[in-house]
Amino acid sequence: MIHWAFLALLGVATVGAVARGGSVERQGAALFCSAWVVWLAAEWASGETAPGVWVWVIDATVLFALIGLVWRSPRPWPVYASGLHLLVVTGGIVPWVRQDLHADLHLPLLAALRFAAICAFAIGAWAPPRTHRK
Repeated sequence: MIHWAFLALLGVATVGAVARGGSVERQGAALFCSAWVVWLAAEWASGETAPGVWVWVIDATVLFALIGLVWRSPRPWPVYASGLHLLVVTGGIVPWVRQDLHADLHLPLLAALRFAAICAFAIGAWAPPRTHRK
């Protein structure tokens, strides 16, 4: 169920990026869509619902790509998305530091943060660019 909700939000954000966004929004759509496909491939290859260290590698790669988008974008959504994704990456390190962490609390938190990053992207893709006043 969570994959379908994430896919629906990603689809809405991607349509907004293609229809209304600029080149940075289209690059963000390509980034998040490819990360989602790689995530599914990692789940399929590992045969689990949480493929372990590969999730962290995918999230760290997305974070570095978002940081690259922050430098090129005049719009604020990559800053918010990268900040939220930084929380996802640091949250992925927590089970390595504290092995007694309860997964029923940890995994929904990471999922909510990923949803929030996609929401920041969706808002940035659908919101019209602001005009600068002098």
